[in-house]
Amino acid sequence: MTESPNLIQRIAERAESSEDNVLQVLNDYGLTLANPTRQHRSLNVDRLRIRGVKAGEVEPGEFDRTFVFPIGVIVISADNLRGKTTILELLTLLIRGEPRDLQSDVMSWLTSVSLDMHLNGQSVGLRLRFEDSHICDARILAGAPGELKSSDDDAAHGVTVLARAKSDAEWAERIGTFMMTQLGLETIQVFNKPKNNDEAGTIKSHGWPAYYGAIYPPSGADKVLLGSTPSDYLPVRLMQVFLDMPDATRAMRVSALAKRLDSEHKAEQRRQHDASDSIALQLQAAQQRQAEAEERLADLKAQSPAESLQDLINLASAASRRVADARQTADAATSAFVEAQQSRVADEKTLNGLRESAAASALFHGLDPKYCPRCEEPIKSERKQHEHEYHQCAVCDAPLVAEDDDYAEREQRAVDALAATRAAEKSLSGARSAAETELAEAQKDLDSLDERMGHAQAARQATARLEAEHELAAAQAVVQALEQLQPEPVEPSVAQVVLAAADSVLHEEIKQFSTGLYKDLSAATCSFGVAFGIGELEAVRIKANGTMDVTKGGGATSTFSSQSPGERLRLRYALVVSLLHLARERGIAGHPGLLLLDSLKAEEVQDDHARILLEGLVTAAAEEPDLQILVTTADRSLATQVSGLAATIEPDPGKTTIF
Repeated sequence: MTESPNLIQRIAERAESSEDNVLQVLNDYGLTLANPTRQHRSLNVDRLRIRGVKAGEVEPGEFDRTFVFPIGVIVISADNLRGKTTILELLTLLIRGEPRDLQSDVMSWLTSVSLDMHLNGQSVGLRLRFEDSHICDARILAGAPGELKSSDDDAAHGVTVLARAKSDAEWAERIGTFMMTQLGLETIQVFNKPKNNDEAGTIKSHGWPAYYGAIYPPSGADKVLLGSTPSDYLPVRLMQVFLDMPDATRAMRVSALAKRLDSEHKAEQRRQHDASDSIALQLQAAQQRQAEAEERLADLKAQSPAESLQDLINLASAASRRVADARQTADAATSAFVEAQQSRVADEKTLNGLRESAAASALFHGLDPKYCPRCEEPIKSERKQHEHEYHQCAVCDAPLVAEDDDYAEREQRAVDALAATRAAEKSLSGARSAAETELAEAQKDLDSLDERMGHAQAARQATARLEAEHELAAAQAVVQALEQLQPEPVEPSVAQVVLAAADSVLHEEIKQFSTGLYKDLSAATCSFGVAFGIGELEAVRIKANGTMDVTKGGGATSTFSSQSPGERLRLRYALVVSLLHLARERGIAGHPGLLLLDSLKAEEVQDDHARILLEGLVTAAAEEPDLQILVTTADRSLATQVSGLAATIEPDPGKTTIF
């Protein structure tokens, strides 16, 4: 089915874009604006079989109980804690995929549960088997009612297995997909705002469990108008779906996507704004730094040096060479002086040694010892004769050296050498002193020039200018880089603009279509509310945001949530029945027609009020041929007070429990 040309044209005009762009965006996001033809929705349960082994003290043992549910109002009656709510919870486990509040001990008793039902007029069977309180095998069957009845354990001939599951989670997924498809329901998509400004929001999807909340409403103590939760505007979204508003679910998807893209765009804008602010602060600091560097450099350029830096550098260079030369000369003079000094000392030692040796020789040669100088033993004449003949000392037998005939000549040479080295030492000492004096003066001149350069304005200015120029160059580079980093403004994408326009146009479509529908729904809800026992009810106004204003007691208006629990319970039932009533009147795909109502006399619905409510439900069921209502109550007498019930389910004779 093609999209409405008028709708595409209106979106294009609102987005100031072409129709081709609109179609392309819708195609990119898997959206269609076609008006689907939905079949009438109906869901009725036919037969429920429960098998297992009951533990505990209350009627324990094996059980196998079958319940048959006709169209109309069925009252399930038993004392408290005797299995009434369990019937509704088992139906919920089968149809919804998971129970709302099924007790764990009951789960542990179960071995298998079977349900036959009519879904949009077609016979469908649901089969569950359990091990250790969990689903171990589950099947969705299709076939004739008689064939399904024979297929509680194995599929009979002519029965088709449509789907299977092997776990709790798999069953919830399989039955959810199956029910959504068969009832022509689409996933409700809503946008959730981000938790902080740095993130984009998310799209949350609600499937079959959310729709099931309109089949099994919460208790009167709960303040939600329709469904099981007030979050994500689910009450109004469920009303829109069950009123078969032509653009309801597609508008939800478009709205969620539009808000998601808008959230992403705003998050990007915030990130860009934060980055831009950060860059602006850095740029301001860099520009200030640049201005200060320019001012400093201008001040330095205006100053004039006291001396020429180049002249001082030339003088210092010459002084450095002079110092180097003087140091080399001083080092050489010192080295020569040290060598001359060492030579003089050596010559002195040579002369002194020569003279001491000669003196000793003359002394000892003139001696004629009579006794040994050590042991005082007399020296015999034979040893003296031996000394004379062989020139060996009579005391120690050492050879006697003859007297040196050239001593005088050697002594003179030693005296002359010593005189020469002394003269050289003296001369080199003067040269060394002169060289050291020259080095000290040269170093003093160089130090003076260094001091002059260190204090010269020219030297200071050159360094400061160099630093200032470097600082200015660095500041300019930072400023230029930061100016280039300034992000471009983030413009919304074509998809964002188109989806925002589509959201706006579809919202107008729903508003225009729903004005009269909500008015009729409000009137029907008020009428059923009175029939269900709120005698003082004057008016009900259901608003487009999923809330309800209630007028009673002489024109006083209050909210749905401010009503008593019993009044909320009856108003909620009235709303659901009204949805079914309007769907039948208008021939649209509305509420599927199954209602599970738990604890009818709870929450202030007592005695006559409970009877009036039950009578109102029976009357509504008689007027609505597809309406099937299962009601639980602990008041065993309530069913006997109301005529027109389709069936009553009670414990078997002699038993206190339903199963």
